[in-house]
Amino acid sequence: MDVVVLERRVRQALVTLSVILGAVLAANLVVLLWAGHEFGPVESMVALHSNMLASGEGIYYDLNRYPYTVSPYGPIFYSSSALLHRAGLPLLPEGRCISFGALLTILWLSWRVLGFLAVDRFARWTGVLLVGVTANLLFWGTMGQVDTLAICLSFAGFTEYLGWRRQRFPSRLWAAGVFAILAFFTKQTALAGAATVAVCLAFEDRKRAAIWIPSVATAAILAVVALNAVTHGHYVADALISNAVHPFAWDKLAGQLQYFALTAGVLVLVAIAGARSVTRRTAPAFVYLAFSSAAFLATAAKIGSDLNYQVEATVALCVCAACSLDGLRFFPRVFASDLGWVPLLQLPLLLYVTLNVALAGRTLLERVVLEPVKRAETAALAPYIGGPADHVICTQMDALVHLHPRLEVETLFYALLVAAGRVDPEPVRRDLSAGRFQTVVLDRDVFAMNRRDDESEMLLLPAAALDEIRKHYKLVAHVPGAYLDGDYVYQPK
Repeated sequence: MDVVVLERRVRQALVTLSVILGAVLAANLVVLLWAGHEFGPVESMVALHSNMLASGEGIYYDLNRYPYTVSPYGPIFYSSSALLHRAGLPLLPEGRCISFGALLTILWLSWRVLGFLAVDRFARWTGVLLVGVTANLLFWGTMGQVDTLAICLSFAGFTEYLGWRRQRFPSRLWAAGVFAILAFFTKQTALAGAATVAVCLAFEDRKRAAIWIPSVATAAILAVVALNAVTHGHYVADALISNAVHPFAWDKLAGQLQYFALTAGVLVLVAIAGARSVTRRTAPAFVYLAFSSAAFLATAAKIGSDLNYQVEATVALCVCAACSLDGLRFFPRVFASDLGWVPLLQLPLLLYVTLNVALAGRTLLERVVLEPVKRAETAALAPYIGGPADHVICTQMDALVHLHPRLEVETLFYALLVAAGRVDPEPVRRDLSAGRFQTVVLDRDVFAMNRRDDESEMLLLPAAALDEIRKHYKLVAHVPGAYLDGDYVYQPK
């Protein structure tokens, strides 16, 4: 077949995929603005912390006083969300808009990054589309959590470094340092971009590295000290120390790796296929992939972790796959009807796109279907969860967002910190014994649980607190819900 005809068909295929991606993004935008209830429990937790900050209650709290909750991330997302809430945006859509803006920025940064790394325009275009159709990025990029913004800032630092490599403007290198610090103060594990810049700079320009690395590290440390002083020592306790007490469950790592293998394993083959074609120009992309993968593997087994821990590694993998296509001269060989093995890489590329578009469509459908279920669940809980003057413990945080938008006891973090000996369980146990909490909403029937369930991996509350609920509270309602067995409502006897 004629080279011109093949090139035209490839261009048409990429245009078609671009239109599909645009439609997927538009559909997600409509749903994230329409849906009034959570897409995931942590989204509601972040929204509650942002609301408490907007209400003047602060952001980081004393671990041994009410509210017994932990703000486990840096202040940037919380503060941005609180400002939007003060400006009048609803509590959940405000965070989703931040994440969606970060998602669109990641796509733009992918185009810029591949402009520095790839020569072939088709490989560059393909890389951006691979990033855009990634179902895991679309899932977290439309949810009001910190991950997408943190990845965006980390990726922006990496982009600025690549720009410095080409133009040698010192301002771009310092901009990379600023973005690295901002990424850290959004989510503490968003260090892959900074680590990549530091290592690559050390190989390329030791003199500049000797200035840049300690300068950025010192600025970050001083910012930590200042923020910790302003929050009376609570920032380090909440965002750094409390995260370190999370136990690990290695079956979670197995589940994470299984998902990664199913959804992104084919791209690993593409990246490996072009590994021999890596040059000095494209090497930073593979360094970035190594550091983001290391961060994923080091944290994926932590209790409370989810698939958000592998998003940055997947984005980096998409960029590396595009670099491999460029290095292998994949598109020129396809246009020339090459009979070698390189054109066969079309198969894993098509598989990746098809699978991820299907997963993204399923996620969108699930959100639409679950919205009325969560709406009904919140309405059913409304008679039991009072206003701000009432004292409530509730594992169904979506209901708190709409009915009682603040936290008094965030059950999972509280139970983990009690188990680690960092929080005194006596005040909450004593208040449960006295019936101080008008309502307790849990996701399990405590009267049907045994001691082994009390101390299971997915902690509900410390065993002593559950004993007080059994002694002094009665089950008054079982509300069907979107998760597990619904909600069990307890009130004092």
